[in-house]
Amino acid sequence: MASEDSVPDPGVTTTNALVHTGLLSVGLSNLFWKGSEIDSENLDFLLITAMALFCLALPFQALYILVSRMIREYGSGAVIVPNSILRLATICEIISYSAGILGFCLMLMRTSVILGVVLFSSSLIVLILTRSAMLQAEKIEARVSG
Repeated sequence: MASEDSVPDPGVTTTNALVHTGLLSVGLSNLFWKGSEIDSENLDFLLITAMALFCLALPFQALYILVSRMIREYGSGAVIVPNSILRLATICEIISYSAGILGFCLMLMRTSVILGVVLFSSSLIVLILTRSAMLQAEKIEARVSG
């Protein structure tokens, strides 16, 4: 019998982990590649802030990759994954995507403010749409379960 703090394995896919591995690689390469541009005499605020966001995203991307790999490796159709693990994966995913996208926005703003603003604006719209869909799903789940 499953406890209330557990749900069936949601089937974490390899694709999610691959996306995060790609983001991890891009973040690290930007840190090394753009890090050489840092001039201690003339600091570029956008560059430093973008790199700080990549640094923020890296541990969360790595943890997400580890958690999703653990779920895939040790899970089977009958395995119950605790909600706390699923929440951890979700939090890591949200933070890593958000920090990564903001870092890319700032990098783009160094090239073109218009490109950076477009990416930032579309990212906000996606976050709003996602939150709206999540609230709708929670309402439907509440009606069905109770």
